Amino acid sequence: MIANLLRTQTAECHATLESLMFVNEIMNNSLSIDDYKKLLTINYIIHQKLENKLANMLDADLADKLDMKNRLKLSALEKDLNYWKIDSLTLPGLDFELFIPEKNNAEVLGALYVLEGATLGGNVIKKHILANPNFGAHKEGLNYYGVYGEELSTKWKTFVSVLNESVVEADYERCIKSANETFNNLIKLSKQLS
Repeated sequence: MIANLLRTQTAECHATLESLMFVNEIMNNSLSIDDYKKLLTINYIIHQKLENKLANMLDADLADKLDMKNRLKLSALEKDLNYWKIDSLTLPGLDFELFIPEKNNAEVLGALYVLEGATLGGNVIKKHILANPNFGAHKEGLNYYGVYGEELSTKWKTFVSVLNESVVEADYERCIKSANETFNNLIKLSKQLS
């Protein structure tokens, strides 16, 4: 199944990204507000550049199966940017060439695997951020990390199911390469903004 392969074949990129995205600070409840703003900025820039493109590149039947219109996270990120007074018009441009998959379902699903996977950890991240004394009064600024709320598990299971049934073995390599390149977008941007 492609979902299991994606997990193992992207593990190295995933670990690199986690090391850049303040995972230790989140988990030990010591994340600073400045570092949180950096996380929001990274996620906003990537979603702003990729989210609608990816949704529109999927075949219509796949987009329907995934209920893509209810998976878009940009508006949650915009609410968070507004809350933290981060002006999206003043964010830096990319100093690298952004990877955008080809219009191929396997490649698009590989890229979406990364964005959906980030959401999967969102509830845990949100719980830790709320336990962090720096964020006690800032619950309204945590929309992105709780974007799916109670539907998180259901949405992830649906995504994995559609992924596994839609990507044929001949396209496994394309899907995995796209996921790793999408991780690299986030890694490069994290390094650029650090």
